[in-house]
Amino acid sequence: MSASVLSSDPARSSTPTQSSTTGIPGSNVPGASAPGPSNSSSGGPPSQNFSTLVSTILKTTGKEPAPLVGPSTTIVNDVLYVFGGRALQSRATPKLTNDMYALDLVTRVWKKLETRGQIPPPRYFHSVCALGDSKLVCFGGMSPAAGAGSEAANATGDGTQQAPGTVADTPEVMVMSDIHVFDIPTYTWTFIPAIDPPEGRYAHCATILPSSSFYSQADGVAQVLENSHRLDGYGGAEMVVVGGQDSANHYIEEINVFNLRSLQWISKAPLARSCGAYRSVVAPLGNRLAVSQIGAGTDASGQAEGGHNQALKEPGAMLIYSNYNFLDVKLALQLRLPDGTLEDRPMNGPHTPPGLRFPNGGVLDNHFVVSGTYLTSSKQEYALWALDLRTLVWSRIDAGQVFTNGSWNRGVVWNRRSSFLILGNKNRSLVDDYNHRRINFSNLCKVDLEAFGLYENWRNQSHPAVQKTYSPAAEEFGKMFMQMPELCDMEFICLEGETIPVNSRLVAKRWGQYFIDLLNNTKNDSDRAVSIATITPASFAGSSAASTLTGDKRDAFLPTPANYNPLDRPRALYFPHSQPIVAALTEFLYTGSLPPPGDTSVQAPILCSLLQIARPYRIEGLLEATVERIHQQLDGKNAAAVFNAAATAAGSGSGIEAVYNYNPAEDVKEDKGEEESGEHTVAMPPLPGSYEDDEWWESVNIIGLQKRGLRGLMEGRRMRERGKSIGGPGARPDMEKEKDKMQGLEGGMRGMNMGN
Repeated sequence: MSASVLSSDPARSSTPTQSSTTGIPGSNVPGASAPGPSNSSSGGPPSQNFSTLVSTILKTTGKEPAPLVGPSTTIVNDVLYVFGGRALQSRATPKLTNDMYALDLVTRVWKKLETRGQIPPPRYFHSVCALGDSKLVCFGGMSPAAGAGSEAANATGDGTQQAPGTVADTPEVMVMSDIHVFDIPTYTWTFIPAIDPPEGRYAHCATILPSSSFYSQADGVAQVLENSHRLDGYGGAEMVVVGGQDSANHYIEEINVFNLRSLQWISKAPLARSCGAYRSVVAPLGNRLAVSQIGAGTDASGQAEGGHNQALKEPGAMLIYSNYNFLDVKLALQLRLPDGTLEDRPMNGPHTPPGLRFPNGGVLDNHFVVSGTYLTSSKQEYALWALDLRTLVWSRIDAGQVFTNGSWNRGVVWNRRSSFLILGNKNRSLVDDYNHRRINFSNLCKVDLEAFGLYENWRNQSHPAVQKTYSPAAEEFGKMFMQMPELCDMEFICLEGETIPVNSRLVAKRWGQYFIDLLNNTKNDSDRAVSIATITPASFAGSSAASTLTGDKRDAFLPTPANYNPLDRPRALYFPHSQPIVAALTEFLYTGSLPPPGDTSVQAPILCSLLQIARPYRIEGLLEATVERIHQQLDGKNAAAVFNAAATAAGSGSGIEAVYNYNPAEDVKEDKGEEESGEHTVAMPPLPGSYEDDEWWESVNIIGLQKRGLRGLMEGRRMRERGKSIGGPGARPDMEKEKDKMQGLEGGMRGMNMGN
């Protein structure tokens, strides 16, 4: 590893009104430490009276980390991991740590993990990136110099201790370029020796560009090292390290790439720009947008005819966002292509973010969300902005007054829940904590980005090894199958008597336990050659565990001539829904997706109906796909219908959970083949921190859509109020009634927000 001795500490105290000394990340940036006057471009759209519904300060329990300087914060699934940092729990002995903490974002309980293996040395201002759903990769930062313990690194020559955030100007810490991999299921660290590592650095930016070739087992890396395998790295995930500062606090203007398949540093390219944690943030583009769609406008579509995203064919692109010269803020956005080429992309629009110090962010849906500390002589707060990657236009995310008080220090995107989380302390001073680079963990603020239309179907964005959507070939096969009635042995009967032919085996395999239990129920009671099973979610909601709909688990296998007598098996399934709703449901069962956007057969009323039946019918993936499509089509005309449908859907489904007593762990069995397996064939084993099958997750998913529907109603009300105000006093009674109604809706939503 590369190790250079530092002469000072990057966490040295500096005030926003004084020039900072060496050692602070970004300290050599002109105007970095002295906030200038408020930027004229920092304003945003008019604030909406919606903040109490979209931003919530949550209470956490358990063993939370002490206040830290320079820790890493990384979300994997539904767990936030905090590693390293300089502890500031007391003014007597601030010290570097290598502790790993985990916050369950669903239960909001902190836990200190008992790690094992080759634990990295204590460090801060390092990076930790998520590798798939089971690994964390730690790189760089600053650690105690060889032979100097963490206690010694914080003591002066005469043995006295320094104040939090400061150390003596003695060579006791060094910059690192080592790599360690943390296996989440086993809490095990593994050191990765590498040939010809780059220059050691701290306060850099790093991210991992995903692929399907990383190691998914705890001993995967060890096997390669023990057997001296030299893999070519083709198709492997890559950790991209951007910028950072060296031991002399100079910016390292280069991009380094480490291949996580071959475990080798594979490239070094000039950056020609100063980037680091103080002023920059990097994020993988993901598979939501193709590179050609960046800045191409909202009319550019990445959807194939079958609804599959063509951007999936262009992995490996990433964004590099920087803001600098805080006296006269300059913004820069670069797009790094899969071949390593850098392209500058100009940003548009009447509003742009102010200078954000220590920015954090990520890509959600079609937007790049960024946050950071905003300090001027007249304003000190934590700010949150979003860049539409299709138009490259900025908009401010109005979280209300929650960030104007307290100290909010570190933000991170929670992609699986379409939210943004900010760590801090609501009772401390933002300026004081910024001066000491202090990160607090006492409070957690959650901003629901879904209420602003930023929603991402996590089933489509997951790693290919765990995603639950079908491939384009499977979608095409499903469409062909739908056009072959001669292969169908069953009918779906609609409300008006229309019939839709289906193949019971394919439906059972893709629908799963709910459909199989319906067949079992009719099998036990039927004495007719042709029977009809009636599906009625409303009556199911009141069922008990003793209901015959529960079904015998031993009979929970796919229908075949061997286990179902063709003369006894039901040939029709009645749905109390209109034909367009059942047709859309059937297409989803066959293809794993809804009809493509713009298809006139699936309009907002149909989607609202699908939203209400998704949870009771237990069709995996239908809820997320429906919510995603509604977000795409929601406007002022259908906001009321969406709000009502979401309110109804949020209250359904709990009875089904009780009826089937569903346990995801029971779905994970040894491979016994399709004929013998009696389990849900679509469900995947639960991952650490994964709650996708819980009632909690489904409720939150719908409530986010409900909040956006309410926001549309509120905006419509304001427009009507402005129009009625022209009509004089006669319009006032109606306005007051509507205002009282909206306040009642806001109060109900506020209660739901606090409960989740």
